[in-house]
Amino acid sequence: MTMAAQRGSDRKLSRAEASFHDAWRATERGTDPISNLQRAGFAEFEASGLPSTRVESWKYTALRTLSRRAFRVSGPVGAPTAEIVEGMAIEGLEGPRLVFLNGRLQQALSGSEDLDGLGIYSLSDAVSDGLGAAAEILGQIADPAAHPFAALNQAFLEDGVVITVAPGKTIAKPLYLLFISCPGGDPIAAQPRIVVDAGAQSHLCLVEHYTGIDEPDNLTNAVTEIRGGAGSRVEHYRLQEEPAQAFHIGGLHARLQRDASLDSHNIQVGAALARLDIGVSLEEPGAELRLNGLYTVDGKRHVDNHTRVDHLAPETRSDELYRGIVDDRGRAVFNGKAVVHKDAQRIDAHQSNKNLLLSQQAEVDTKPELEIYADDVKCSHGATVGQLDKNALFYLLSRGIGEEVARKLLTYAFAEVVAARMPLEVVRRRLEKRIAGTLPESDLIREPVGGDR
Repeated sequence: MTMAAQRGSDRKLSRAEASFHDAWRATERGTDPISNLQRAGFAEFEASGLPSTRVESWKYTALRTLSRRAFRVSGPVGAPTAEIVEGMAIEGLEGPRLVFLNGRLQQALSGSEDLDGLGIYSLSDAVSDGLGAAAEILGQIADPAAHPFAALNQAFLEDGVVITVAPGKTIAKPLYLLFISCPGGDPIAAQPRIVVDAGAQSHLCLVEHYTGIDEPDNLTNAVTEIRGGAGSRVEHYRLQEEPAQAFHIGGLHARLQRDASLDSHNIQVGAALARLDIGVSLEEPGAELRLNGLYTVDGKRHVDNHTRVDHLAPETRSDELYRGIVDDRGRAVFNGKAVVHKDAQRIDAHQSNKNLLLSQQAEVDTKPELEIYADDVKCSHGATVGQLDKNALFYLLSRGIGEEVARKLLTYAFAEVVAARMPLEVVRRRLEKRIAGTLPESDLIREPVGGDR
């Protein structure tokens, strides 16, 4: 037993941790590459356990409710019909679709297209082929030592998808990954892994969509790793609409080479407890990152967004725009950190987080950070927490608009800034319906989100 494992074994385990330990002991593993990755992941998780609020990066997000659940890491689930799946999918999104139930790929519910330059492999197929392109990415970008849930995901690597884009190829249609959480008796912990290898000068649009059926109190612990080759462009969407009782932990980890770009749009509108960790390394000159995020919280829900951008090379750029809407007794956390490393000169790094409180009980903890070790830089960061503009509200009321509609119109306008930055129209419309569709008189919004102004 390693020293780390010994430290882990000395702790009193929570019910959730005990269930993961039991699941680990109940499964035999071989000497193949995936088994070795699993062992390394479990060793890290055993050492750290579930993070507590004593850990600085988890200071404002307690896992008490999650830790009291005992989770199954696998098991049979009832498959929804194709009609149910279609009703949950993003309307109008054309292209290849992969459907996962509790983290397991369902070939019968999926649909693929033969698109030139695009390779799609189940994680199990990649393993049987000796991991192929995934060997240099899987477990190499998402650091299990730094992220306990990434370690947990790695420990139980079973299913997921490996995506490759050939150098110089532009994939004409978005690749849609639909993850559906389904009840299965005891709570289930799904651990999907997404691996993306974008070749030099390639272009891929990837959509991750997380949703669920019948309010299961499952845990989705999803990790995405992206390697962007020189001059590649990855357009990424992550829409989290999990049921109200669910737990959702996500990780997006990327490395970008010379002149590569990643545009990531992250929407958090579901789950009782949601957390997304983003870590991106800009490794070579010209690499560029744009993060665009929106989170809405109501009831007693809790959402946490943590981002870290490492500018490792000169002439790299990052731009973060996050907006949050918090109602009732909801709580939101945002922590964005940009690190400009030594000799990373002539970089641009900008960060903005704005939050709208719709009730007296709503709470937001926001902490934008800059850590700079170079002197020729353009950096900015800022955060605001406030309520609806009283003057704007008065203006709408004076024009005969009811107070409820006026409040929702102003809320919509606040969120629309994020939606307008999304090039993929069908995702914009999905978000528009989510926000504006609840308006008693939603036809007051006369132009589509992102339309000409």
